[in-house]
Amino acid sequence: MTIIRKNKNIIAAFTLFAILTFVLILKFSVPQDIIEVTVVEGDTLYQLAERYAGDVPADRWIREVATLNNLSDSAIIAGEDLKLPAHFGPEVDDTRLVLAEEGE
Repeated sequence: MTIIRKNKNIIAAFTLFAILTFVLILKFSVPQDIIEVTVVEGDTLYQLAERYAGDVPADRWIREVATLNNLSDSAIIAGEDLKLPAHFGPEVDDTRLVLAEEGE
């Protein structure tokens, strides 16, 4: 007990550091949007990265996919469902736009 009293400031600082580290890891490692796709014959993680990674570097995006899907390597199989972090660039996705007709 005397060790704790003598080092209470160090213990408090270490605890605060550990909590902040944990929060930052969670904040930066969890993508905002997750989509699920079914792998088709010929797909590779690099091709999927070109399609879905947006401005995120392909290698980082592939590591996120591996983490999300518990992949031990980069091999993916046709028919397999994969969770993908969706990092879309600044361009507007026009499939989500609905234009109103005149008079609506």
